[in-house]
This record gives sequence, C-alpha cells and structure tokens, in this order.
Amino acid sequence: MLKFARFTLPVLLFLCLWTVVTAQHSTTANKPQIPFKDRIFVGGNLGLTFGTITNIEIAPLIGYMLTPSWSAGVGVRYSYYQDNYYNPPYKTNIYGGLVFSRYIIYKGLFAEFNFEGNNYEVYKLVDPINGVYAAEREWIPSLLLGGGYSQPIGGNSAFFISILYDVLQNQYSPYYGVPVIRAGFGIGL
Repeated sequence: MLKFARFTLPVLLFLCLWTVVTAQHSTTANKPQIPFKDRIFVGGNLGLTFGTITNIEIAPLIGYMLTPSWSAGVGVRYSYYQDNYYNPPYKTNIYGGLVFSRYIIYKGLFAEFNFEGNNYEVYKLVDPINGVYAAEREWIPSLLLGGGYSQPIGGNSAFFISILYDVLQNQYSPYYGVPVIRAGFGIGL
C-alpha cells in the first residue's frame, strides 16, 4: 500500500497544482459564461462479452466541463465476470468507483486519466506446499492513462472511444498487462 501511495499522491498533487496554474492563464473577459447546468453531463459505458469469458458491465458517470476543453467527474462500475477456462469456472461480481479527467488536445482528440478502485474476489496462495488457493474480496487500485477521440452527435451529446493502460500494474488488477478499450456516450443536461 505504501508503494501505491508513493506513486499516487504525487500524481494527484501534480494534477491539482496543474489545475491551479492553468486556471491563472484563462481569461473570461471576452468569453460568454456557460451556465452551471449546461456544464454538467452524464454518460458511461455498457459492455458485453460472451464466449470463454463472459463479461457484462454497466458503468454510469457524471461529469462537469471545467473549461470547453477540460472535463472531470466521477462514476461507478458493476460487472458480472465469468471465465470458463477454469474448472469450475471462475465467477465474480466486480464493483467500484472512479474519478476521471479528459482534456481535448485537438479537434476531438483527448488525453484521459482515470483512477479506479475495484472490489472483487482474488485468489491468493495460502498453502504453497500443497498448492492451496483461497478467494478473498479485495479493493484493487488502477491508474489508467491514455487517450481517445470524441465525436459530437448533436446538441450536447457525444460518442467517445478511448484506449487506456493501467500504469500501476497490480498483479490482481482486472487490467493487468492489457490495454483497456472503452467506448461510450456523454449527454449534456
């Protein structure tokens, strides 16, 4: 946990300080103010995978446009996961939350940051001599960094797709060693 805190706290501190520093450069004298309610959006992901691995996911989120190019928000996640490779099949319910931020770099291309905490059953070796594993529910942190593309689809709505990578690489992370590809919608209120 100490290793996790040594990495995460400086990253979060950097993002907070960056926000303060960049806010000093924005001017609102010649820009019309966007009302608070028009800056709020909802959206999320729905995921379905069937086959040897079954994954059914719902991940709603709510966000706020800090500037026309920068948004941030929070979300929750639930997933039913089954892996038929094992006998008996490994089944678990994954739930958790996330904090995200997206910054549009150029015409819909954006950089993205997600910090997630997911709770699910992980198998740990409890008796190495006899090879006995036991399942325990644990909170697993993930720090996903990457980018993507957002395409407006009318009014205050947009479709997005992103590719992220978990830089923490916790051995129990659901994103261990693989890129995370997400697609979803955002709808302005």
